[in-house]
Amino acid sequence: MANVCLDHLRRRKVRTETSSVHETQDGVVDRLDTVEEERVEGDPERSLINRQIETRLAAAMDDLTPRERMIFELRHHEGLRLRKIGEITGTSEEAARNCLFRATRKLRSALGDLL
Repeated sequence: MANVCLDHLRRRKVRTETSSVHETQDGVVDRLDTVEEERVEGDPERSLINRQIETRLAAAMDDLTPRERMIFELRHHEGLRLRKIGEITGTSEEAARNCLFRATRKLRSALGDLL
């Protein structure tokens, strides 16, 4: 118990902070300017591209038959195995696999330039 308390106290020590702005041979540089923004919200161009992809994906999903869409979503959104999908849909595992193949082929065809 004593070691846990000592570890806690060590972690609470004040750490020195350094400025993100520093002087170099080329002048003043802010280190934060060199860090890439990974969040979509931080990059307007990336946000626009993602919205365009979402729109095209939704349109491609709408072009699937209801059965193809259901099997595709059960497999890729719910992560179910084909055997379980076959049980849910009242078909064989092979029939579910064939339907998933057709749905995937249709989506690839519709979204081919994005892949």
